Amino acid sequence: MKKVIIILTLIFSNSSFAQENGQEEIVFSRIGNLTDEQINSSGPAKLLFAKKSEIRNLAKQDLENGNPFLLLQGGIAPVIIATDPQFEDKYKIYFYEYGCTGPDQSLIEDYNKIIFSYLTDQYGKKWIKEVRDDVVGLNEWKKLKR
Repeated sequence: MKKVIIILTLIFSNSSFAQENGQEEIVFSRIGNLTDEQINSSGPAKLLFAKKSEIRNLAKQDLENGNPFLLLQGGIAPVIIATDPQFEDKYKIYFYEYGCTGPDQSLIEDYNKIIFSYLTDQYGKKWIKEVRDDVVGLNEWKKLKR
């Protein structure tokens, strides 16, 4: 009986994890398209040790490199929203979520404000209706822009 259970378990686990051609792939974020070097040299990676005066340059550099990020402050487990990959593709942007510890809140807000302005310049206000509500500094920025 034990052998039968083991064999059935192996067959089930093999068939449940095998992917056939044409099967849909689940994508959680576009950030997986970036190399380690691109991520490590990005503004969000440097923000932890940055000074307030450096934030504008970090965001501008990410924009020039074609790798702008919207920064999120998370917790123990990252929060992934089903529409994240579509938003990232449509607006050519990446979500970057810090875990339990991250840079000072004001640094994240300053970085994001530059990216918010870029998105508005490029796409108008339509991106605001589609973006995640938990992007750091978004609500305050929207109040100032009204």
